[in-house]
Amino acid sequence: MKKKMICIILGMAVAGAMAGCGSSGKANGNEGSQQASSDAANGAGGGDNSAIIWTNLENEAKVLSEYAQKWEAETGKKVEVIHETADIQQFAQAVKSADGPDGIYGLANDQLANYIDAGLVQEVPDDVYKDEDYVTASVQACYAQGKRYGVPVAVETNALFYNTEKIKELPQSWEELLEAAKEQGGIQFDATSIYYDLGFLRAYDSYIFRYADGSYDVEDIGLGNENAVKAYAFIQQLAADYKFISSDITSDTAKSNFQNGVTAFYIGGPWDIDGLKSAGTPFAVAPMPQLNGKDFVTPVGTQVGFVSAKSDSQETVWEFYQYLMENSAVDVYNAGGRIPALLAAQDKIEKNEETQSFITQISYGEPMPTASELGQVWTPFSDNMKLMFNGQVTPEQAAEYIGTQVAEGIEMMNSGK
Repeated sequence: MKKKMICIILGMAVAGAMAGCGSSGKANGNEGSQQASSDAANGAGGGDNSAIIWTNLENEAKVLSEYAQKWEAETGKKVEVIHETADIQQFAQAVKSADGPDGIYGLANDQLANYIDAGLVQEVPDDVYKDEDYVTASVQACYAQGKRYGVPVAVETNALFYNTEKIKELPQSWEELLEAAKEQGGIQFDATSIYYDLGFLRAYDSYIFRYADGSYDVEDIGLGNENAVKAYAFIQQLAADYKFISSDITSDTAKSNFQNGVTAFYIGGPWDIDGLKSAGTPFAVAPMPQLNGKDFVTPVGTQVGFVSAKSDSQETVWEFYQYLMENSAVDVYNAGGRIPALLAAQDKIEKNEETQSFITQISYGEPMPTASELGQVWTPFSDNMKLMFNGQVTPEQAAEYIGTQVAEGIEMMNSGK
């Protein structure tokens, strides 16, 4: 990647060797070579017109590489796109190398916070993109600590799947859904997961961490407040009164029962469609019905891109990202089926009713918090939901325990900082 820097290092080393007839000249040459090598190892070269980008997007990697070639032909600047599903430790090690990555284009937003906390992410310049041009949830996913660290690439969420042989009229509210489900085999989803339960919390004005001005307040935890109790009480009805869900129903179980015609409704995502079609399940997808008079919020997963804070090619990478964001969204969608985060591109893609339903639902959604403290939420939430479904705790107790355990986990997590 950094051929120019390597040439500089070699040139300095040779110059140092040629100056070896004088002891002070040799010493100065060696010091210069060592400093240049140190700069390259830390990704701190002088900047060049080439870059290496990693992407987690397997099906889309070829398209991204083709756009890199087009961009090189237009600008003379070379970018190599590599499909690499490395974790943060591998990335942190790789950026120390002279041929390491200058950024990642296509990373799940729930991983972004860890890269930010590790000091690996450069803040996005103001002129790279306009927030209003993208899905609101995807933009929120790019913000942390009051700063914009990512560029939105693609979005996904879950929605309501229904059996078209069992359900002839779509429910507009959860109350209508439950009445229809009662007659036709029920609804199932993994109700022990905060991922699927976020909408219930938001319908009753609760939240995970309070969000304002591009930042999450991880000390303001909404999972244990009185509004969260209302949400848990509603979810508990699905288990205790309707017998639709239980502590042992996973996403796989729920999908299987829907696929085999046991249940009428299922909450899932675009990742479920191919399997259901292969199985011959008669189904359609719709936006989630309202709850408590409000649009039902679902988590919007966003594929984001970021530039390494250790890169000496940041300007080149930002220019390439702008090129991709303005030109590649439709082709990226055609390659992998990921809905573009760019609103204008959503109007250009060829979409069926299923895709349109997901796009509508995405407009109601929000991201899971771009905060590394989110990792302390999953287990306490799941454990206490299971206890509630098994009748071992009340919704009030579940709220108390979740709030306390999440706070304790965060405190312990940050105690060494």
